[in-house]
Amino acid sequence: MSTPYTTIYVSFLNKVSDQYLANMSDTDLNLQMFKYLNSSVPKFKKCKQDLSLRTVANDGFEKDLTDEEIEILANLMVVEWLRPQINNLELLKQSLGTKDFQLFSQANHLKELQALRKDTQYEISRLLVDYSYNNNSLDDLYD
Repeated sequence: MSTPYTTIYVSFLNKVSDQYLANMSDTDLNLQMFKYLNSSVPKFKKCKQDLSLRTVANDGFEKDLTDEEIEILANLMVVEWLRPQINNLELLKQSLGTKDFQLFSQANHLKELQALRKDTQYEISRLLVDYSYNNNSLDDLYD
C-alpha cells in the first residue's frame, strides 16, 4: 500500500503547459517535480496521511493517498511551479521601471501568472476546506 510520486506528477503535469518542462530529460523532469512536491508537502498540514513517511526507495509515500489528497498536492505543486516564473518577471519589472515594463508583453504575462496563482490558491483553499470537512468530525474540534 503506497502512492508513487509519479501518480502526483501526472496530475501536476495535466495542470500545466510548460515547454521547458516538456523538453527536459525524464531524469531532470522527475528531479524538478520532486523539488516542487517537497516544497508542497509542508503546506498540506491537515493531511490525514503522514506525508513524511516515504518508501524505502524514496519514490513514493508509504500510505495510499486518496484522489482528493493527490489533487491537493498537485495543485500545491502548481503554485511552486509558478513561484520562480512570477519572481523572475517581477525582478525584470523592477530593473526596467514601471513605465518601460508596461511596453512589453511581459507585463501582461506577469498579470496572467499572478491571476493564475491567485486562482490556484483559491482552488487549494476550497479543496482543503472540503477535505477537512469530509475527513473530520465535530469531536476532533475538542481534542
